[in-house]
Amino acid sequence: MRERVLRLCRRLDKFTLDEISTIAEDINESVLELLLLTLVQEGKLTLRNGLYLYNKKQITKKPSILSFYPKQIIDTTIRCFCLSIPAYKTSQIIGIANNSTVKLYNIFRELIYERQTKKLKSLYEKTPQQGRNRIFFNEELSFYVYNNQVFVSENPFQSPDEKAFTKSEEQEFKKVYSYLTRFTSHNSNKVDLPQKLAEGIWRRNKEFEELYTDLKVNLLSL
Repeated sequence: MRERVLRLCRRLDKFTLDEISTIAEDINESVLELLLLTLVQEGKLTLRNGLYLYNKKQITKKPSILSFYPKQIIDTTIRCFCLSIPAYKTSQIIGIANNSTVKLYNIFRELIYERQTKKLKSLYEKTPQQGRNRIFFNEELSFYVYNNQVFVSENPFQSPDEKAFTKSEEQEFKKVYSYLTRFTSHNSNKVDLPQKLAEGIWRRNKEFEELYTDLKVNLLSL
């Protein structure tokens, strides 16, 4: 729950207790307020006159865990990820602990999700769009389509100027949604679901070399 609330704080950027309570309605308000105050004490949030502000940290191009391993290990892990090799098999290939490959895979997914979220927010602000809500593993997520590219969001955007999907956008969404239901069919995908859906969209219709270059060069700057 803590990580979920922290992600929500990051998405909202600034908010009141009432605003975040409305979105996280399944969490008791007193529990939510206590958690927010804990995040304030940890320096992750700032509280000013009833307004919570998310403290943005400078994003480092190379997550710290990557510096713990030789370049060849990291490169092989990237290749295995792009080839959809499960983390537990990658750990056997490169000879490190399974939980370490899981952490590396999670870093890759988070970078993919954060980039698409940033792009989605920019596109939505220019042209608000009425998203489509769909449920995966009892979690409701919102989907948007811009320039034949599908985006997933943990929380829906809201604007009075939202436009409905065009016919071509509707068709593209249906194709991607069908693909994602197959991509996330295994129960293990319940954890970090938005990141894994973003990963699925990122992978779709791309060859290995495109995925490898995008992840290594554009996202990790290696």
